[in-house]
Amino acid sequence: MVAVATAYNLQEAARDIPESETRRRREAFTGAASAFEHCAEIARSAEEESTHYASAARCYADVKYHQDVVRTLKLANKFTEAASYCFDNNLLDNAVSIIKKHEAQVDSNTMECIKEVARMSYLESKELE
Repeated sequence: MVAVATAYNLQEAARDIPESETRRRREAFTGAASAFEHCAEIARSAEEESTHYASAARCYADVKYHQDVVRTLKLANKFTEAASYCFDNNLLDNAVSIIKKHEAQVDSNTMECIKEVARMSYLESKELE
């Protein structure tokens, strides 16, 4: 319980740091994310584990650590969110990879949207070659 409270306190402290203080803010959010990951590792239930990994992902997202966001969302079994995050941040190949590997766990509307954009993108890139 103390570890969880500490993680949330670190996240709140990170949010209070102005965006202009990039390095300090990045270090604070990554510290909070690490604390949430630790909480996930010692969680007593799958639901608790997922919640803490998702909290870590939000911390990483605040400082645009894309690969860590995706990694922790996958650990949280939030594959729709991981694919959407990739899509929203112009990581189309990663989004496609997620929907291929975790098709059963990705929302069908999200999957169709990503597939459609990927088709157009891949066709367009072939035409340019």
